[in-house]
Amino acid sequence: MSVAAFCPGCANRFALWVNPGETMLLKALNAGPSGGVLMSQVMELSEATLAHAEDQSPVSDTIPAGEWRDLAEEWVWIAPGEFVMGSPDSEPGRDTDESPPHEVTISNDYCLGKYPISRGQWEETMETAPWQGRTRASSSPTLPATFISWDDVRVFVSRLNDSGGDWRYRLPSEAEWEYACRAGTSMMWSFGDNRHVLGDYAWYFDSEADAMDQTPREIGTKLPNPWGLHDMHGNVWEWCHDIYGESYYAETPAVDPQGPDGPPGSPRVIRGGYFRYFTRHSRSASRNTRRPDDRQLSLGVRLVRSLRK
Repeated sequence: MSVAAFCPGCANRFALWVNPGETMLLKALNAGPSGGVLMSQVMELSEATLAHAEDQSPVSDTIPAGEWRDLAEEWVWIAPGEFVMGSPDSEPGRDTDESPPHEVTISNDYCLGKYPISRGQWEETMETAPWQGRTRASSSPTLPATFISWDDVRVFVSRLNDSGGDWRYRLPSEAEWEYACRAGTSMMWSFGDNRHVLGDYAWYFDSEADAMDQTPREIGTKLPNPWGLHDMHGNVWEWCHDIYGESYYAETPAVDPQGPDGPPGSPRVIRGGYFRYFTRHSRSASRNTRRPDDRQLSLGVRLVRSLRK
């Protein structure tokens, strides 16, 4: 069973319960003495569905060489094509805003960042470090830039575009993001449906560690998807250009959808899940939303670039 809620104050969308483990947890917390039995069942279920700490270690042979400047210049060319956006009713952990599944055509090619924008690139471009003093993470410049709002990203993009050169930068649309994340696949994740393999591809909630001690991890330390993109599942949420529409999939155009219309300040789409969320939030079809002025440890970005015309 799935019950979704949308907070008009913070623009967050979340599920109250969506699978047997979460349902049992809610019951256990309100069951008094008998809740102990239910809680033990929750832990048994967690053992069967969540990766252990050793499954979340970096894949050392995929750590990119070089400084953050080298990583900032790595882009993946995405060819035009078609895909089914959203998820079927049978997909475990899905939310109602992923319906209906629908065919989408991406009519133009584009280059998507191989990695999320790093702290080093953000700090050099913006001369700010919004994460400073707000996270327990290390000071590595190859960590993803976080505590950056959608509004901040617009300024960042403008500075990149004003710096000259042959390239123009922008945020990906939600459809472009999911198309690249799926990388020609139609399963829960770009690597398949086996959640026990997720630790090879994503930083997500580690059931054996204190949640407050979990932080973003260096970009590119997990396996890439079939098109060579790293961190599309987990690590940090990534801003998209689109305004969020819970029922937008029922009315979206079939070619190059750009999201619904809305007034300034409308919540924007974020994609990919992050390091403190469970497996279902890192699925290719999973959607979420934040206010455009929201800054959190979980919020990062990946950009599109194209040749100036």
